[in-house]
Amino acid sequence: MTSYAAARPTRPARPDARGDAGPLFVLGAPRSGTSLVYRALALHPRSGWVSNYHRRLPALPELGALGRVARLAPERRRAVWFGPGGDDAYRYASRRSLAERFFPQPVEGEPVFVRRGAVPGAAPGDPTVDVAGLVRDLERLRRSAGAAVVVSKRIDHNRRVPLLAEAFPRARFVVVTRDGRAVTRSLTGVDWWPDLELWWDGGARVLDRVAQGADPAELAARHWLHETEALDAGLAGLDPGRVRHVGYEELVRDPVAVLGATARFAGLGEDGAWAEELRQLSYPDRNRSTREVPVGVARILAPSLARHGYR
Repeated sequence: MTSYAAARPTRPARPDARGDAGPLFVLGAPRSGTSLVYRALALHPRSGWVSNYHRRLPALPELGALGRVARLAPERRRAVWFGPGGDDAYRYASRRSLAERFFPQPVEGEPVFVRRGAVPGAAPGDPTVDVAGLVRDLERLRRSAGAAVVVSKRIDHNRRVPLLAEAFPRARFVVVTRDGRAVTRSLTGVDWWPDLELWWDGGARVLDRVAQGADPAELAARHWLHETEALDAGLAGLDPGRVRHVGYEELVRDPVAVLGATARFAGLGEDGAWAEELRQLSYPDRNRSTREVPVGVARILAPSLARHGYR
């Protein structure tokens, strides 16, 4: 199965005199492989990222220096970020030791953006958004990390693409797309799904809607649909050269090549040691058969699946 994503040509970002190519924002619906792309790019020696410490202390961008500390222990870093088998980029949702929790690692870090008023749905020109402050924060993070590019992944970025694009004129966006049928199955299997607030349904929680008679699989399908539609709308006005599309299916089939091309696009450049570290990770294809899905789910997903290149 081929995603429309892989066929679009993109131009690599060119660092300016400081070596800064602008931030890279990783976008995509939840359970689409965004965490895998994010953490793999965060392994790159020229990348900076929002850490678990920034999430608690968003007013201290200089904590980006902890990325330098993580680089000093590559084996430990790989085990903490991807698990003992090197195949679990969603580690922050799993049971971990206290030592692992204290180890610097990339997280979504919503407080870094909310602190400056960049809430989901905030539009360019919104006077409640401190754009200059947000730009300064990410620049301070980049410098403290000794990085060329700050990589940020947050599902809520899907609903603030125009704001981010205007605030960071040199920013690039990588969009990870996965078959909505597989995403539906994956969403209904994670422990946080029942408590998720559905932003497209007035903030109602999944468990409350289920208690009212809604089908959880159909809610998951609608969530994928709304996330992808919001993302498509946000990307519509951008220069296509600022966007790179990555299909989950292509990613797990040839991860080193796909991630290498993404790093070049972002302005991180080539790095042999990084490529070798990527080869030490595992990339299992977690898509199960998508042929047999409930009728209601198929009906919800069909138009958007076709638009995104899935049969």
